[in-house]
Amino acid sequence: MLKRILHPFQDVLLQRKLCVGCTFPLDKANRIGILTKNSDLVECKCKRRYVFDRKLGQYRRASLQEEQQYLKNLKK
Repeated sequence: MLKRILHPFQDVLLQRKLCVGCTFPLDKANRIGILTKNSDLVECKCKRRYVFDRKLGQYRRASLQEEQQYLKNLKK
């Protein structure tokens, strides 16, 4: 129920390239790594992580699997 209420607001914030937690501009967020050749992992000042798709120029929340993939690549 709550998810159906919050999801549209979060989509609007991400379309405007703002963090869904603190509304900090994601363009100014810290790029912490590269996931693939077309996507970067970005961390907001509130420690939420996002994936930036370079082709589309859009942000989305990073999944746990994507965060683990990045950490695994760091260890190599």
